[in-house]
Amino acid sequence: MVSLGVLLDPGIRQPASCLIEVGEGLSDIGIIADLVMQVEITTSRAEAAIGTIIIEDRRKEDGQWIAADSGLFTRWAPIRVSADFQTHVEEIFRGFIVQPKPSYPNSGGETKLELLVQDESAALDREQMRTIWGDTAPMSDRDILTVLVAPLGLSVDAESGTGQSSRSLSQDATPIVFLRERAAANGYDLMFSEGKVYFGPKRLEGEAQAPILVYAGRATNCLSLDITDDGQRPDAVRFDHAPQQDGAQAVTETLTADVPALGTTPVAEEGAALGTPSVWRVSKEGDETEEELRARAQALVNEHSFRIRANGEIDGSLYGHVLRAGKTVTIDGTGARYGGTYFADKVVHRFSPDGYRQQFELMRNATGEDSGPLGPLSSASSAIASVF
Repeated sequence: MVSLGVLLDPGIRQPASCLIEVGEGLSDIGIIADLVMQVEITTSRAEAAIGTIIIEDRRKEDGQWIAADSGLFTRWAPIRVSADFQTHVEEIFRGFIVQPKPSYPNSGGETKLELLVQDESAALDREQMRTIWGDTAPMSDRDILTVLVAPLGLSVDAESGTGQSSRSLSQDATPIVFLRERAAANGYDLMFSEGKVYFGPKRLEGEAQAPILVYAGRATNCLSLDITDDGQRPDAVRFDHAPQQDGAQAVTETLTADVPALGTTPVAEEGAALGTPSVWRVSKEGDETEEELRARAQALVNEHSFRIRANGEIDGSLYGHVLRAGKTVTIDGTGARYGGTYFADKVVHRFSPDGYRQQFELMRNATGEDSGPLGPLSSASSAIASVF
């Protein structure tokens, strides 16, 4: 149980700093850290984590540049970016430098080295492969993933799903393009983080991340928050699968969302009294099997059930943690309808002279404040904060 005193007196928080490590051994960049002007890393549950690092470069007496000629920032050099909260360090990103971009303007004092970085999925986008998977025996999507990431020394997250294995699959693309196609076919997230690959459904259960606090007195860590509650989404998806053989009957099914509700009232319950159900229809594409079409329809209705969107920004130092895409987080202080558990869709981490900021895009498939860790205390903390 979190005490009210802890909420109202979060203690002294030191400003978070950015820790950058490069090279095969991932070593600290030393004095060059003082020249880093800005770091921005974008993480997403469905796309590669990418970012830019801007370094103010300076020329030494021998004509060499401190950053560009250091030998540290080369193409395909491994790189890791973490948030140092003084009491603990949390990793934000690891991957490769995919493009160094030195800039030499008219004024030598404005010379910069910009580094474009991408997560470890970048190494899976180098070779186009032509392969037939499961031509002699069925292979699940997870088995294919395991084979493709093994050369990089990556492991498959134990929470990953199995995917489909209904037929042989033809690959005529780079591994990452093929894997993202398989993730989309299953309605899965595909994320590279801390040396692991997660390939599976939205992780909506388990312990939520540290709460985002709105109007919570001195405990407030949220700088801004806007919520969109969209009613123009389907509550169900119907699919038709034509018979494969003469005499067989066509298959018609109507699917509703089958994922846990993040709240007390699922979004489909609002509008049900209108008498005209919101149903979209999808049809078979190419030689899709019935299993594949059903999986695609289910993924579509599941995705559209997350029609409540929250966009905002938190102070990373006050939050005290790295907010991670692809996991749940609690919002406290927005009232009974919009308070509770959300799913983090995308997070932009930015270190600049203004400090450490995290811009987030969250989503939810229900309303009503659930039994989050701070739910019972939110009204009390807001009331007491207003007194002062």
